Amino acid sequence: MRKTQNLRDLLTELTRSHDFEPKMLEQKVFALWREHLGTPLGTKTVPVSLSDSVLKVYTEYPPFKKELLLLKERIIEDLNVELGEIVLTDLRIEIRQVHKASSYHANNAPTDPEMSKTTTSTPESSNLRTPTPKELEQIEQAITDVTDTDLKTSLRQLFMTQSKEKP
Repeated sequence: MRKTQNLRDLLTELTRSHDFEPKMLEQKVFALWREHLGTPLGTKTVPVSLSDSVLKVYTEYPPFKKELLLLKERIIEDLNVELGEIVLTDLRIEIRQVHKASSYHANNAPTDPEMSKTTTSTPESSNLRTPTPKELEQIEQAITDVTDTDLKTSLRQLFMTQSKEKP
């Protein structure tokens, strides 16, 4: 238990000192989406980006777009309550083929630990730079005791995208 508490304290300090808190909230939106909406709405829609408090969502099915539009205010309110602050102000829903335009968070998150150390070819990853071996080691050390695989993947991506320097 002490090791877990130390890791929690370390991650809390790391997120505060590097101003990761807004990005962590954004990542949490993606994680909460499917859980909050359930089946089939949460599984047939994919959040793809969050910018200026507007969450862009893709679906292949016009009836799901219509349902999301009808429930939009409630979805935004419920997600903000779960997040503990106002992160979302609007939803933009587009009809797109989900399997081609899916988000990193929903479908392309690497499951193999070695694969997750490399960047993938997704719209979001175009902002990624290849971390140095030392940075990769530091990232892996920081998340080594995280047991939740989705959280571990999100943290890894977050740490990789937050570098101010690009080659």
